Order: sequence, then C-alpha cells, then structure tokens
Amino acid sequence: MNAKITIALLVVCLVGLSVGETRNEFLNFICKKCEGCKVLEIESFDEEGNPDFDCESKCEVCASEFCTSAPKREECRFCDKDESVDECAGRCQFGCTFCYKTTACKN
Repeated sequence: MNAKITIALLVVCLVGLSVGETRNEFLNFICKKCEGCKVLEIESFDEEGNPDFDCESKCEVCASEFCTSAPKREECRFCDKDESVDECAGRCQFGCTFCYKTTACKN
C-alpha cells in the first residue's frame, strides 16, 4: 500500500508540475484538498499503520437528491457525478491517507 501511495504522489506531482504550475501553487492546491480530512474522525489503524478515516459518513450525502442538482452545494463539493457512496468513500480514504502521511502540508 505504501508503494501505491508513493507512486500516486509521484504521478500527481509530475502531472501538476508539467502543466506549468509552480511548486508553491501545486502544494497549495494539494494542501487545500487535505483540509477536508482534518474534520474526519480516525476510526482505527490498519496493520501498516495507515489510518481508517470515517469517509462513509462524509460521502453518505452524495446519495441525496440535492447533491445531484446544480449548482453544487457546499456539503456536496467532494461528490463526483454519478459516483456511489462506496466509490466516494474509497477515493476519500485514499486521499486522506495520503494527506495523513505527507509532510508537505504540515506547518
């Protein structure tokens, strides 16, 4: 799992920097995304020490009708179009695990 996260980070960094963003702009973008993870409760840790965030409760709202209408409401900002609650929770878990491990956003 650690190798997957490292590879994903490397790909994201290369893509972000290749489109002309400066390092600071790119880090600001990533760190802003990580802010949403700070409000999630860590339910447990797996055998590798990775946290298990409560992403399911965050993503339950994605199934509601008001998240499928435009304009997108603030509480639906993390929901992708036509994405199930399980898909949202998986994406959330992956992203928040990355944010938990990165040192780029820690002040």
